[in-house]
Amino acid sequence: MSAAPDPGAAAYLLRIPLMEDVEPFAELHARVWRHTYRGLMDDEVVDGLSVETFRPLWYSVAQAYARDTVPADGRRIRVAVLEGGPAGWLMCGPARDEDAPTPEQLWALNVAPEHQGRGLGARLLAEVLGAGPAYLWVAEGNERAVRFYERHGFALDGTVSPDGHAGVREVRMLRPG
Repeated sequence: MSAAPDPGAAAYLLRIPLMEDVEPFAELHARVWRHTYRGLMDDEVVDGLSVETFRPLWYSVAQAYARDTVPADGRRIRVAVLEGGPAGWLMCGPARDEDAPTPEQLWALNVAPEHQGRGLGARLLAEVLGAGPAYLWVAEGNERAVRFYERHGFALDGTVSPDGHAGVREVRMLRPG
């Protein structure tokens, strides 16, 4: 029996988060972080990641979209689903740092391990963040993410976050205009 064909990035539906996304995306969030941050973050923190860790975030995001109360400050959050199942998400918007090198920041881009390598991350970047100047923070040592962002015009700029949390130091990447 042969494996199912790779659906490619075009097969994913990108849309705003809905209330029915809270549980599946909270579970995916925990799973992606456990996969990604093992060895980069303190083990006890990774071991403690669960649906309960991320449910409040996903509930507040979905509720804001449901009530049409997403702040009109340029923030954009899109989830990616394939055949109704969660595959990834991107969150971006105004810079959160006082000394930001650009006005636009990529807050989060996460793709489920089984959906990586299919172009979904690139599609989310292109369609949600766009091609303009932006910056992001990435966990130091997450070389896979660094290589991905480099392929999309970002470069490490030498800035290290002064407030490493849960054993993670973050380094900044910048995509100039």
